[in-house]
Amino acid sequence: MKSSIQWKIVTIYLSVVLVIMVVSGTLIISDTENTHYEKIKKELIFSAEMIENRLAVDTDGQLEESIDEVEQTLGTMVALNKHTIYILDATGHLLLGSTSDFAVGELVPSREVLPKVIDKKQAYTLEWPKFATQDGGPQVVEHARPVLDKNTGELLAIIDVRADAEDIYNNVFNVMKTISLASVVAMAIAAVLSAVFARMITVPITQLTKSAKQLASGSFSRIPIYSTDEIGQLTQSFNYMATELSRTMGAISSEKSKLEKILQNMADGVMAFNRQGVLIHANPVCTEIVGKNNMDHRFDYIFPNLGVEVSFDQLMKNEEMEQLKNDEGVMMSVEDRYYNLHFAPYLNVFGESEGLVVVMQDVTNQQKLDQMRKEFVANVSHELRTPLTTVKSYTETLLDGAIDDREIAMQFLKVMEKEADRMTNLVKDLLELSRIDNKQMQLDMRVLNLQAMVQETLDAQKIHIEKKGHKLIYEADPETEYTMLGDSARIRQILHNILSNAIKYSIDPGTISLKLYKNKDWITLQVQDTGIGIAKPDLARIFERFFRVDKARSRSQGGTGLGLSIVKEMVELHDGSINISSKVGKGTTVTVQFKPYV
Repeated sequence: MKSSIQWKIVTIYLSVVLVIMVVSGTLIISDTENTHYEKIKKELIFSAEMIENRLAVDTDGQLEESIDEVEQTLGTMVALNKHTIYILDATGHLLLGSTSDFAVGELVPSREVLPKVIDKKQAYTLEWPKFATQDGGPQVVEHARPVLDKNTGELLAIIDVRADAEDIYNNVFNVMKTISLASVVAMAIAAVLSAVFARMITVPITQLTKSAKQLASGSFSRIPIYSTDEIGQLTQSFNYMATELSRTMGAISSEKSKLEKILQNMADGVMAFNRQGVLIHANPVCTEIVGKNNMDHRFDYIFPNLGVEVSFDQLMKNEEMEQLKNDEGVMMSVEDRYYNLHFAPYLNVFGESEGLVVVMQDVTNQQKLDQMRKEFVANVSHELRTPLTTVKSYTETLLDGAIDDREIAMQFLKVMEKEADRMTNLVKDLLELSRIDNKQMQLDMRVLNLQAMVQETLDAQKIHIEKKGHKLIYEADPETEYTMLGDSARIRQILHNILSNAIKYSIDPGTISLKLYKNKDWITLQVQDTGIGIAKPDLARIFERFFRVDKARSRSQGGTGLGLSIVKEMVELHDGSINISSKVGKGTTVTVQFKPYV
């Protein structure tokens, strides 16, 4: 800090001195240059006027005689002021010269003076450019004066006087040397004075800085005051700041203690992350919710592992905050619990996002109730709408007079009966699933012969197989005992549903293959058909409630979309498993496994 401020002060002083010397030097050089130019200009004008008076020409006839008289005095004038003098005719050709640079009758070159005098018939002196250099500037100062016929005003001759410009350049150069030397001396003096002045300021500041560092490290002791100037006032302000800071730190410590107790005893989980997404605080509830294995020091590790797709950077920039507010947080599922996550960035004193706070609220009971209500309302409304619409339409048609036509009326009533049966089956399946969900289904577990039950199911479905023209292939080892522990009514329901689906969705005529086999761990039943098949995206959702691969075909067959869901639930109630594989246009294979009874 000392060297920084000290050198800044020295630099400022030197810069000010340098600017003053440059500006003043420029003005002095300009004035010197102009003074010498004006001096030479006056001499040239004076010389030209003297020659004009010597000539005393009024007409063209007197010019030759006057030139002869002037020739005798040119040498005296040149020796006196060292100027070059030319007497030219009206076109600029030499009549008489003080030097032998040009021959009589030769055109005397001129930079710009002679053309202007010839054109305007007025005296003219070469203008001197500012800050001209000897290399690129004029080498002579030139003045030309016209000699006019007093009667006609015509140009008779031109008096051209020239002076060497070297005197101007030499004087300017000498002034520049003097100014440069003065600048160096001034800079040296300014450097010494500014260094002394800077030290007078920086030494007290250095002492104050050391004391301030002690204050920053936690030492709230007072700093001695050595003067009453601005530095002393600054020291006094530091002492006041130390007192207030000590009081504030005590209050913050008390508030921090209270906040920690509140967070430790909250029912909700609270996590805080800094600007880099590093975990800086988490209450004990967070560990219970997230689990020790998922508790990491990084935001981008914790929540993606829990299936929460949120971006820390976007949350910090508030790009997702409005959406999250509208959605009332982000839902997270951990095992069988549901938590609503609320994200809120906290700000620093400049209003910038300093970090992120995450609050995890347990909404398991509410979520389950909401989910059940939504699914029930949506699915039941969807499934009941079609049959109810059909029944209403046919009823209105009958009331409008179709009831008088017995054949049409009977046809309509059969359709209405079919739709009523469909609604009855739907309600029955819903009640079945409700009992399973609420764990109210009581299973009558007994030792069963699965082979016999499969044969019984085939016998019951035989008429439908033959009606569709399907070919049935059944393989089972008659010497193997396929005994298992289960509820016979539920097992029959499982078998009828699987076989019925194979019959319905096989293209007429098709082939339905059943294979029953057993190993030490499982009794396996495979039912394979040559039906329409199931696409891979649909296969992942095949066990969802009310999900249909071919909605139109399923409804025409009287399906409710709940059969496989019920089958899956019942198989799992028997500690079994069910798996479905399929290829579109090739067929579907359903594999059901039960544990053998030992």
